[in-house]
Amino acid sequence: MKTTVKQFVFTASLLFAIVIVCNSFTTLKNSMAKGGGVADGIHFSFDVIGQKNGNVVGHISYGDEAYSVVNAEWFENSAILYTDSGLAFFVADNGGPKATDWISDPIPGEYANRFSPIDFYGKHNVTSGNIQVR
Repeated sequence: MKTTVKQFVFTASLLFAIVIVCNSFTTLKNSMAKGGGVADGIHFSFDVIGQKNGNVVGHISYGDEAYSVVNAEWFENSAILYTDSGLAFFVADNGGPKATDWISDPIPGEYANRFSPIDFYGKHNVTSGNIQVR
């Protein structure tokens, strides 16, 4: 009987350790998009965090306007940022020191009617500054 209890405790401990390790691989990470500078003469800045629980917080300034970001959709190196004013922006981090990052003109749209990156026109090359998306 002692051997059976010891085996049960060992097996339960091993199973518990496996569950802990597997859960660490499926943990969501915070997504982020941030940047600032000048794109084709338009001053911009933004800082947006997609939290592990799905909430999105942040802001974007574009030209003379400022918006609160209430939702976002994340892609590999880009994001679509949805504001509380019913506008959406596309931002792209094209990586490397010689690559050109982009920010789009805002287009009317809500998160409920999601866009894809190809829906955005008026993509402006960042001539001074940087955009980071992770």
